Amino acid sequence: MANRIDEFRAHGLHVVAICMSRPTTLTHYLASRSLPFPIFADPDRKVYAALGLGRTSWLRFIRPAIIWRYLKMVTAGAKVRRVPEGEDALQTGGDFLVAGDGRILWEYRSNDPTDRPSINQLLSLRPVSTIDDCARST
Repeated sequence: MANRIDEFRAHGLHVVAICMSRPTTLTHYLASRSLPFPIFADPDRKVYAALGLGRTSWLRFIRPAIIWRYLKMVTAGAKVRRVPEGEDALQTGGDFLVAGDGRILWEYRSNDPTDRPSINQLLSLRPVSTIDDCARST
């Protein structure tokens, strides 16, 4: 997302990330990386719960398709890191398009921690420009 932030901005979209890391872990992470959008720590996963994002099971997590996905990521150069203390490897995530008044206009709830929409799919969404447009799109 960071590499394509200008495309999000061109569509009138603002990117915000929420992670389950502790604030100190997030601060350490951000010390070596510059991200062009805000990222907030939610170690108690209250935002995750409010959005209805649950956990998967170990049986679902170690399915061959998930292992294959991780192997492809590693062969492409991605590093698999140890899950930091306090984080939950089984927590699922999501992507949401939220209106200025807080209503969720679009959602993608992950089935497992590796399940995410593509950047192209997210960029194909169009923000709504008025309250009337919000009402028609929901």
